[in-house]
Amino acid sequence: MSTPMERRLAKLEEALQLQPVQPFCLLAEPLTDAAPEAWDGHRQKVEEAKARGDFVAVVSSAVSQGDRPHSANGVTYYPNDFEARLVDASMLPSNLGNKSLLEDIFKTLRGEVWGPVAHPEVVEEDGEPGSDMAM
Repeated sequence: MSTPMERRLAKLEEALQLQPVQPFCLLAEPLTDAAPEAWDGHRQKVEEAKARGDFVAVVSSAVSQGDRPHSANGVTYYPNDFEARLVDASMLPSNLGNKSLLEDIFKTLRGEVWGPVAHPEVVEEDGEPGSDMAM
């Protein structure tokens, strides 16, 4: 039987444990007219990253600027390297006690800075409102 103090200490210890960070793998998709060998190599790199348990991000020319990133078969596609790196920063732990490294960056900027917010008309596939980036 545990005392209230022991339960509280257990909760505090659990909260202070560092959460594991999912590795982030960023790949660039070959051009659409690339040789089949290039596509085979790309698919192999994607499968290796998925097998390691990485978050797989692919910069694809098929995703146009302004489109929301989309996921298929465990891979998330982005229009450019910058947007993929923002998502990577949002998944990394904070050095300042915030939710993520991306929030650390927002809070160190001067002036008024707003984090990413969901557009009211944007709805995730599961029917719930969502944002373009995980925070």
